[in-house]
Amino acid sequence: KPTSAPGVSGGSADNTGSQSVLPPAVQVRILAAAPVSRELHLMGVTQPKRSVQLRAQTAGAVVVVQADKGEMLKAGDLVIRIDIRDRKARQGQAKALVAQRQAEYRAASELSKKKLSSKTTVAEAQALLEAAKASLQGIELDMRHTRVTAPFAGIIERRFVEIGGYLDVGDPVADLLDLSEVVISGQASERDIGQLHTGMPARLTLSGGQQLTGTVTFIAHASDTATRTFRVEVTASNQDLVVASGMTAKISLNLGTTPGHRLTPAVLTLNDEGRVGVKIIDSSSRVRFLPVDLISDTPDGMWLGGLPDTIELITVGHEFVSAGQQVTVSRNLQ
Repeated sequence: KPTSAPGVSGGSADNTGSQSVLPPAVQVRILAAAPVSRELHLMGVTQPKRSVQLRAQTAGAVVVVQADKGEMLKAGDLVIRIDIRDRKARQGQAKALVAQRQAEYRAASELSKKKLSSKTTVAEAQALLEAAKASLQGIELDMRHTRVTAPFAGIIERRFVEIGGYLDVGDPVADLLDLSEVVISGQASERDIGQLHTGMPARLTLSGGQQLTGTVTFIAHASDTATRTFRVEVTASNQDLVVASGMTAKISLNLGTTPGHRLTPAVLTLNDEGRVGVKIIDSSSRVRFLPVDLISDTPDGMWLGGLPDTIELITVGHEFVSAGQQVTVSRNLQ
């Protein structure tokens, strides 16, 4: 039997064995979803309910200017009047010709009944009568066109003529705006357009802070080919004319309630694909990444959707753990 060397015990054990490493520790909090109103916000610009550029429909010199820029008009109010010139005399001549043609037609008809005139003669007399009537109507229409009037109630935004100016057919006279209602157009995404419908209420916030209520009156049936968005129009009453055309406005549309969690931005993180989300733990204490959707941002925190009704959210330590990793859990019950 071999003997051991002095001072050395035989069969000694190695006391340098490895120690087990504990999973990283995180703090979690159990959170339950709550119903939250989901709003869609669109940006747009106010436009008048109607607008038109009044143009001359006959030629002549301007002899009366009745409406100035900034003036409110009722439908039918005079804006300007063009010199009638010889139109009155030509109207008298046309009336006399109509009377003559009527007499000729009656005479031809009476002779035809007595077999003293042919049907062709009667037809020619009738054609001449109709031509005379058409000429009279044309002159009377031209006379009416010497009066340029407002086709609807509105405000004169610009006037392009003065007394003594000469107008040709088609020359601009004035811009007329109907601001009794304003229309705001926004662009909705493909994801949101299916949740909108005409008649739904809308809240409007103008750049100056004014608040208006309106109604969705139009939703485009075809998207913009460049942006793939759909035009949405909201109409709001503006009887006191406090809202001008061309003002920036935010459209807020209530899309109903949806389950959401109110969280602080500090718990948000990005996955490898750059998607924003949060880290939770599952029933086996492993980390999971869940993407989120922003429902609304309030002074008290962000309301986020896309999560299960109840989650165990990692509130401390989420920066140092990865999806699928086992962790040691410390629960915050507050």
